[in-house]
Amino acid sequence: MTATVRVVVTLIVFATMLALVVVRPRRWSEAWWTMLGAVAMLAFGLVSPRQALGATLAGKNALLFLLSLLALSLLVGKSGFFDWAALRCARIAKGNARSLYRNAFVLGAIVTAILSLDTTAVILTPIMLALVKRLRLPAAPYIVLCALVANVGSLLLPISNLTNILFADAFHQTFAAFAVRMVAPQIVALATTYALLRWQFRRHIGEYFDSESLPDPASVVPNRSYFLTCVSVLVVVLIGYFLAPLLGIEAYVIAFAGSGVLALVGAASGRVRIRAAGELSWGVFPFVVGLFIAVQALENLGIVGLSSGWLVHMKSGSPEKLLAAAGATAFASNIMNNLPAALIARSVLLTSHSDTGTVLAALVGADVGPIITPFGSLATMLVIALARREGHEVHTGRFVILGLWVAPVILVATTLTLALALSLAR
Repeated sequence: MTATVRVVVTLIVFATMLALVVVRPRRWSEAWWTMLGAVAMLAFGLVSPRQALGATLAGKNALLFLLSLLALSLLVGKSGFFDWAALRCARIAKGNARSLYRNAFVLGAIVTAILSLDTTAVILTPIMLALVKRLRLPAAPYIVLCALVANVGSLLLPISNLTNILFADAFHQTFAAFAVRMVAPQIVALATTYALLRWQFRRHIGEYFDSESLPDPASVVPNRSYFLTCVSVLVVVLIGYFLAPLLGIEAYVIAFAGSGVLALVGAASGRVRIRAAGELSWGVFPFVVGLFIAVQALENLGIVGLSSGWLVHMKSGSPEKLLAAAGATAFASNIMNNLPAALIARSVLLTSHSDTGTVLAALVGADVGPIITPFGSLATMLVIALARREGHEVHTGRFVILGLWVAPVILVATTLTLALALSLAR
């Protein structure tokens, strides 16, 4: 196979794979299509079996962390925590629809930070949609809220987004160091996003709702002792993440330990059964592994080397370099999805021996940036799919138009905040 043919075949296979992931013919899981893409890359000799195995093993810590987070989120959900939290948001709003929108945004940001953006997309979204339906409020503002807060709110901790886990592992960022560097950008990202959403939906959020029709939040907690155990375990696990490096263990060990405690307590209280393991989103693992292998084939074309040379010639730590890194990753994320974009960016940054600021700026692009196209991130795809399943049509054109003007504002504000925070820390 000549070099030109190799490039053409690789790009065709990769583009076809992404198209199938977005369209999902016959409603087959995204995992089928990324694995099919990986098999095609291997069959055409675009990536060797050794490279495929190496790419998968390189991400084993991220995959283990992902498994631990999925288990933790599932077990917490069994306690009724998310339904309770949504009802508390509505109760605290006291009939004010604008206050409810604010509370929902804050809840989404907290859930995303502590339990990852996928938890917000898969568990919190349907709960919020059911709540606003009950209160007879427009669903569209809340659908967009869930999609945006799941992405924009995933900067704070390594556990908030799979891309964060991949970067923190590759660049040896401790949990505490990552959080300290990202806290200011995360605050600015969330504040900017909320302000833009409130302005965008100022005429659609509504004014009042009947708070008297809401049940007592305690009524959705089936077992109080298990509920309290979940809250306690979440607090202990979060503290454990920061202590893990001092104890010389991987952070996913902490998450698995917390999941183990909840599984035992849940089983004893009758809230958790063995069959609950089948409720885990197992399909995400072949989906990610398929992407690992497909991206390796892209890297074999020399894309990493070309991009690395571009970065090397820019001044280290400058706002221009950080904006360029964030913008490039955000653009790629909206074209090909943020996970493959992040994987390519990770290789580019490793090859060019990039400074911490550039690494984190690229991560800002991968986390905050993919809010223009519906397929920019898996979380956005999940939110839209769940909304449509509940009978709420999401107009792709309007979503893109909104993203085209809010994404650059959020991205620039967040990246400049990162640049300022890093310069003050020197």
